[in-house]
Amino acid sequence: MKHVPLAGLCLMLLGACGCQSNEIPQSRDDIMGDAHATYAARARAINAGTETLTTEIPSRYWADRIKALNPIKVYTHRANMVVVQRISDGTEEGKYIYIPISSYLPTTGDDGFAFSPDPKSGDTYTLGNGVFDYKRTRSK
Repeated sequence: MKHVPLAGLCLMLLGACGCQSNEIPQSRDDIMGDAHATYAARARAINAGTETLTTEIPSRYWADRIKALNPIKVYTHRANMVVVQRISDGTEEGKYIYIPISSYLPTTGDDGFAFSPDPKSGDTYTLGNGVFDYKRTRSK
C-alpha cells in the first residue's frame, strides 16, 4: 500500500477539484484569487511529478499579484500563503494571504506569527479581504 503524506493528499484533491485549468477559481480577480492560482499551479506540478512537495513555492508558479509584492520568497503555512517581503534579525515581515480552501484561520501567536489587523477578536474572526500584514519570529 502506497502512503501519501496528508499535505500531498490535499494537493491531489485540490488538483481534482477544478484547479486543472489556469482560471482563477470562482472568478476571484483579486490577490486571494492570485494566491489560490499560485497554490493550484504548484499543486498541478506536484501531482504531475515535476515538483517536489515542500512548503516553499518557487517563483515560476507566482501569479502576477504575488509577483507585484516583490517577495523574497513565498511559502505555504497551513494551506495559506506567506509572502516574505523583508527579513531582519530573524524576523520575517510581509503579507499573509488566507486561501479559502484552508481550514486554518490566521491566529496571532500560532507558530510565531503576529497579524495586523488581528483577524481574531474574542471568538470572532474578521477576514476582511483575506490579506494581513504579518511579522514572524522563528524560535532558535
